[in-house]
Amino acid sequence: MDPDAARVAMLHQDPHPAHRGFAEAVGADLVDYHRLSLGPLEGTVLEDGINGLAYPDYDVYIVEGSRPLYGALARRFTRGGKLVYLCADHGLYQLGSSDFEGDSAFKSLVGKFGTPVVRALGSRGIDGVVAVSEFAEEFTRPIVGPDTPIEIAHPFIQQDNYDALGDVEPDLDANVAVTVARPWEYKGVDMLVEAWPRVREQFPDAELHVVGKGHPDDYETTAGVRVRGYVEDLGDAFEQASLFVQPSRMDTFPVSTLEAMRAGLPPLVTKTAGTRSEAREIDSLFVTEPNPEALARGVREYFVRGTAERRRLSEMARARGSRFDPESRKEAFREAFREILKAL
Repeated sequence: MDPDAARVAMLHQDPHPAHRGFAEAVGADLVDYHRLSLGPLEGTVLEDGINGLAYPDYDVYIVEGSRPLYGALARRFTRGGKLVYLCADHGLYQLGSSDFEGDSAFKSLVGKFGTPVVRALGSRGIDGVVAVSEFAEEFTRPIVGPDTPIEIAHPFIQQDNYDALGDVEPDLDANVAVTVARPWEYKGVDMLVEAWPRVREQFPDAELHVVGKGHPDDYETTAGVRVRGYVEDLGDAFEQASLFVQPSRMDTFPVSTLEAMRAGLPPLVTKTAGTRSEAREIDSLFVTEPNPEALARGVREYFVRGTAERRRLSEMARARGSRFDPESRKEAFREAFREILKAL
């Protein structure tokens, strides 16, 4: 397919700012995947399918995450058009799990029992994949099959944050870790709070700052844990810390890790976070198992380091984080998308 001639739409639910930038980079129109509200069919696969039949005509549909996949596949099999899946969420990772995210009993059954069916549909209906991390590529490949082209394009830090965070000077002498996350189970903040007493056994002054709206106040019943909630200025949260922790049970490529690195904070991340690729480039010890014991061990291994070593790691983190500016990442997505279309 000629990348310069293709008419492209991005089917979205509520486009992430980076994904909106990706759409702009390839000249894609934004199309809400849930165009029609069908009353008693609300939340069902049938509603998604009917919505898919109503999508306007394009040569290529970029599917933002797993939610629009039902409608996109209905469109693909009945009315044509190529489907490029932007793997940026955990929907396909959770296939086969009893707690598969879905709004109806049927979707839940698909999650629990339908992995072979989804793999069959994916290998026939998904024409290409842009994955936001190597981790995302790993769990998507079994769904789409060995012959489907997959390219990797990382998201980026929003320009205002990118500029502001470059001036932050973290307190590298402090035994303070910070995490920035929504209060969702997959983000794993509860595991990090559970880990904190183990950290304090070796470092009695150690503090954990939890940033993000909606976290339970009772986290603060754990000694050393401070719930800061929503903060207007991430720099204010980062400058008080010497370490950033991404304790996710699963995360395709959390931008919060990139923002912390841009501010000069070394990142401790789990091996089930796509940003493990970035943390590993700074120090392999910054990638750990997603459980409280391993998280505590990782934090302690960093806090035992002296100021000179912390400063060296901070400089490496900032250099690594500086790679995620909007312009270079949008260009990388554009090139990845073009490679997919050339292969179709």
